[in-house]
Amino acid sequence: MNKSILKYFLFLSIIPSFILALIVGQVIIPINDLIHPNGVYSIILYRIRLPTIITAMVVGITLSLSGAIMQHLLRNPIVDPYISGTASGGALGAIISYFLLNSFIMPFLQPLFAFVFSLLSTSLTIIIGKRGGIYGLVIGGVIVSYIFTSVYTILFTILEYKDPTIPPLLFWLLGEISIVGWDQVIPLILISAILVILSLIHSKAIDLVAISDELSYAHGINPQRFRVFWLTFISFVVSYEISLVGVIGFLGILVPHLVRRIIGGNMRDLTVYSSVIGASLMLISNVLSHGLFGTIIPVTPIIALMSSPVLVSLMVRINDGQRVES
Repeated sequence: MNKSILKYFLFLSIIPSFILALIVGQVIIPINDLIHPNGVYSIILYRIRLPTIITAMVVGITLSLSGAIMQHLLRNPIVDPYISGTASGGALGAIISYFLLNSFIMPFLQPLFAFVFSLLSTSLTIIIGKRGGIYGLVIGGVIVSYIFTSVYTILFTILEYKDPTIPPLLFWLLGEISIVGWDQVIPLILISAILVILSLIHSKAIDLVAISDELSYAHGINPQRFRVFWLTFISFVVSYEISLVGVIGFLGILVPHLVRRIIGGNMRDLTVYSSVIGASLMLISNVLSHGLFGTIIPVTPIIALMSSPVLVSLMVRINDGQRVES
């Protein structure tokens, strides 16, 4: 298939995904009521389903793009906010906020707690794995994720008896995009828009840092400061999302890899097409999450099943490349 036609097809793929997400859920909305919603269908559509769909799209965009940027800057094709421990750190910070804050100020400061711990977990992963090459960061991320996940599971078990309003443990472990209010959607859209715009503006700089530090210095870019800025900003974005939808994994690996295979590997293409494909896949995953078995199931297992062939192919290619070098 011609690449130009394929690009248009990828852009248009979001339309059927969006329509399907409007129709399918715990309550099926008939097409006639979708066009002219009345009564209970109107309430479901405007107060529940639309903000949930927009949240799913924005989460898909930011997680996919965050994964693409991290893979470029860290020169590692199998790292993303989930693998790097960023997500588990954000979840720990969000749960700690339930311990320390009262219900009035928690909605305002919970993302801050999530951000601090998200940044901490990302830094620990890089420190642990920086000398181990491709596998070092993955192993470091697994170690940090296990530690932070264990801590917040213990804290959650204790907190569960004190605060019945806290979301269930599966929400934090495996993610769930359910009922999200418009007041939470608007800041999420703004943060996502900033991420996409900055990625487009700095796309050439990200490509340079991905090639080599020496080339970056030659073009007036300090690669270490550049990485710190982007990892800090990604930690902020991901931590805010976690406070709303829990930990959602593997999308940041799956989508950039698909874009590189189909379109190309420069950062501008990755920004545009990771956003489109990420939004579409998250919409489809959320439809399956809410409508597949007649009950709500977590999103991460669905994405993990989609991602497993990609992860296997990546590991095979990395192993083959290392055998050739040796």
